[in-house]
Amino acid sequence: MKYAVLACLSILFASTALEAQTTQPVAGKDYAEIPNGKPLDPVAGKIVVEEMFNYVCPACFRFEPRFDAWTKKLPPYVAVVHIPASFRPDFVQYAHAFYAAQAMNLVDKTHQAVYDAVHTKHTLPAEGQKPDEEKIAAFYANYGANQADFLSAMKSFGVDVKVRRATEYMTRAKVPATPSLVINGRYLVKGNTDEEMLQIASALIEKEHAGK
Repeated sequence: MKYAVLACLSILFASTALEAQTTQPVAGKDYAEIPNGKPLDPVAGKIVVEEMFNYVCPACFRFEPRFDAWTKKLPPYVAVVHIPASFRPDFVQYAHAFYAAQAMNLVDKTHQAVYDAVHTKHTLPAEGQKPDEEKIAAFYANYGANQADFLSAMKSFGVDVKVRRATEYMTRAKVPATPSLVINGRYLVKGNTDEEMLQIASALIEKEHAGK
């Protein structure tokens, strides 16, 4: 009986070890390595998770609740950063709006609200619709911004530089679409579903943490 128990335990441990081994992300399949990669804006002492998104993107709207719930469970050595994409003409104004809101410390108050206004309430221009900077600025006025000041910030040189810098960064990282995740500037996450993306991201965070 003793030997039978030991044999069962050996099989169990071997099975567990194999399962742990198979859950490790595979380069080329689960993620793409970014040569000489580093975060767009490194955070001292933190592993940076960058989400490439745009408010007008339906897939980003679908992904946001899962991503938000996932970020709340991350360890304290991880920093989460949103980077707005400007791949298409209807993305550009929202990328400018994000950085204008960031400059006014409004992102935390407005991030989900912008998604809702675009995709649920339909009070802001959606995918394929004509961009409307005035309407976007009026929306942010509901959250403490002066409408004229916000519109001016959207068109400012500083915001334009941030949008162009983000675009160049995504081009270097070969980000194919939104939403996308990059871990510490080094790994572009792949995955066929939202859940798979987040599982791979979690594994890459631990891989990066273990290497420090």
